[in-house]
Amino acid sequence: MESSNSDKIPSGKVSDYDRKTELKFFDDSKLGVKGLLDAGLTKIPRMFINDQHKTHTNPVSQASPEGVPIIDFKGIDKDAVLRSQIIKKVGEASEKWGFFQVVNHGIPESVLNAMIDGVRGFHEQDDETKKVWYSRDSQTKVRFSSNFDLYKARMANWRDSLSCLMAPDPPLPEQLPAVCRDIVMEYSEQVVKLGLTLFQLLSEALGLHPNHLKDMGCAESILILGHYYPPCPEPQLTLGTSSHTDPDFFTILLQDQIGGLQVLHEDQ
Repeated sequence: MESSNSDKIPSGKVSDYDRKTELKFFDDSKLGVKGLLDAGLTKIPRMFINDQHKTHTNPVSQASPEGVPIIDFKGIDKDAVLRSQIIKKVGEASEKWGFFQVVNHGIPESVLNAMIDGVRGFHEQDDETKKVWYSRDSQTKVRFSSNFDLYKARMANWRDSLSCLMAPDPPLPEQLPAVCRDIVMEYSEQVVKLGLTLFQLLSEALGLHPNHLKDMGCAESILILGHYYPPCPEPQLTLGTSSHTDPDFFTILLQDQIGGLQVLHEDQ
């Protein structure tokens, strides 16, 4: 590995590669992936090299011709017939895809853009300010980290994350980073409203009472993850997010204009 500082993580090409030492050095820096980039890194450390991704030379198959389902929520609370049609679409998309895009969901575009800017602002602030938030304690309500499974996964992802547990016991305003405090609270309130709507639609799509999933406690916990993917000097060797299934009931995803999201559908 090449770097502007000789004290950085040793090259992953040596025969006596010590993964545990490399992981600990990276973790102890409390600077995440962006810290490596800021140090002038030109080759990624071995801990990030994804052999499966590196050796996969076939182009990614396109999704089915119809593409990811897009469901329009406009008028959902004003027209019973329209609502029943939306419920049907949500049920079909959930069963066949497990993923769908929502438009006219009620969250102002200004809030969405401000949230993206807020997450970027947190990750791009100065090192000493950001390091204060670094933690691997999953019980900490608000924390900055890189790869929650750093010491368990076969390879690390090229990604840093800001994690905010906003329910059932939300942090106090002063427990949130000042650079994104207001927008995280606003975005959280907006997502709660959308989330409750989705729980109602899913309940009705299953033929249940609209409040069934909510009454089961499915809507009690809200975790906001603000991921940041710095430019990678060797993008062909690693991934920002490896293949996975989220461990929650459902995820509401806000993606910036860079894109890159892939969804597995019918093994493609």
